[in-house]
Amino acid sequence: MMPTRFDLFYYAASPVAVPYFAFRSLTKGKYRQSAGGMLGFTLPKGAERERFRNGSIWIHAVSVGETVAARSVAPLLRKLAPELPLVVTTITETGQAHARKILSNADRIHYFPVDFSWNVERFLQCFNPRLFVMMETELWPNFLTLAARSGAQVFMANGKISDKSFRGYRRGRFLLRPAFDAVRAFCMQTEADAERMKALSGRPRDVHVTGNCKFDAPAPALSPEAAQGARDQYRLGPEDRPRLVVGSTHPGEEAIVLDAFAEVRRAIPDLQMILSPRHPERFQEVVSLCRNHAAGWRVSRATNPKIESPDILVLDTMGELARIYALGRVAVVAGSFSATVGGHNLLEPAAHAVPVVVGPHMWGQKEIDRLFEGPDSGCVRTGADAASLASALLDLLQNADKCRTIGQQALATARRNQGSAERTVRVIRTYLENACRPSR
Repeated sequence: MMPTRFDLFYYAASPVAVPYFAFRSLTKGKYRQSAGGMLGFTLPKGAERERFRNGSIWIHAVSVGETVAARSVAPLLRKLAPELPLVVTTITETGQAHARKILSNADRIHYFPVDFSWNVERFLQCFNPRLFVMMETELWPNFLTLAARSGAQVFMANGKISDKSFRGYRRGRFLLRPAFDAVRAFCMQTEADAERMKALSGRPRDVHVTGNCKFDAPAPALSPEAAQGARDQYRLGPEDRPRLVVGSTHPGEEAIVLDAFAEVRRAIPDLQMILSPRHPERFQEVVSLCRNHAAGWRVSRATNPKIESPDILVLDTMGELARIYALGRVAVVAGSFSATVGGHNLLEPAAHAVPVVVGPHMWGQKEIDRLFEGPDSGCVRTGADAASLASALLDLLQNADKCRTIGQQALATARRNQGSAERTVRVIRTYLENACRPSR
């Protein structure tokens, strides 16, 4: 097939992009697992490929957060066409690992294609999607236009558009017009997201506010037996030892957390911390930061838990954090202490009735942040410094009744805002039914 205008753009960017990605692969270990999959080298063949002959439902989730949202939508989409196999794709390797853990019922979990038309065609010919649903705003123009042209019904679910993204999309709106036109309907998280999408798509009737599907992601409570199993697995020690779980830290945040932990330990000497860095390539770095701290802690790793009842366990495994939050008396959700990251998902600890502490930077999670704003929401906010964090932690850990109350409030906030997945699939069903009706 002839190169598309988007191909020409990608080829022009290649002299800069290829060295950048090669450098990231060599220095950070990025893309080593995903490159072959994104280029189609591991597409199913033979009998495995045959199962997609009559079509598929294809859900695309970029990384971990989108995969969590996809978990609540996937079973509802399967009910729309139970005869079709389910394909789930991700771009990041962490997202792929998480998808394999929480979407194991999918018929195929694969990497999303690099957006050259010749590469996209190979994927479309293999998986033959009848329904394609992108989680959040993933506008790969070659893929969307070619998928729609092949007969797939294309939808956006859990869509969101930040102020920065809106400015960028608006500048490139003319170039991206075919991608917007390929999408049948846009299911957006908030009214603000919907207004931005109406301006970009030029089709206000096809833009719907359905909420955030992450609230619907099932997060079953950890049974006493499962909790004890996790404590035994990681050799954490007695059940009644006070524990702090810190999730999804980024560079610079560990120093804040470790200094706050040292301060709190002066008042609560047996406090134990489970620390989960956001990115796997930083696991060893974070272990070293913990071991080299002046406090001289006993530090263990989840992948090799040699130490009995350590002061700090570095959770260097993928897909475990959402479950492990249940072991904490208090949870800290990081990313919120970094002005460049903008926070992470508060719902995972909230689902276990664990009080949530966050820093001041939650701009990347606006909808979730808004719902956890009130005084009875189950969320405690602090500054982006160790002293503020230590003060907030002490206030909770030294007041059992307050800690329990705030945890229950967090759980109530999460449950109160469920239903987005059903609203999203209801919109999709309506469009599919209209498409099947004969014209008069």
